[in-house]
Amino acid sequence: MVLKIVLGIVYVLICIAVVVITLLQDSKESGVSALGGAETSIFDKKNGTKEAFLARATVALGAVFAVVAITLTVIITFL
Repeated sequence: MVLKIVLGIVYVLICIAVVVITLLQDSKESGVSALGGAETSIFDKKNGTKEAFLARATVALGAVFAVVAITLTVIITFL
C-alpha cells in the first residue's frame, strides 16, 4: 500500500517535470508546418547548449515516466 502511494507521488512529480521541461524548450518552427518535422531532428548536434540539456532531460524523464507507469500498473494489477 505504501509503495503505491510513493510511486503515485513520484509519477505525478515526473508528469509535472515533463510538462515544465517541454514548455521550457524553444520552438523551432511555428504553425502547422512544425508537424512535418522536416527540418528538425532529435539527432541534431547541439553540444553543451541549453537546448541539448533540455532535449536529453525530456528523453530521460520520458523513460522514467514509462518505467514508473508500467511498475504502477503491475503493482495495482497483481497486488
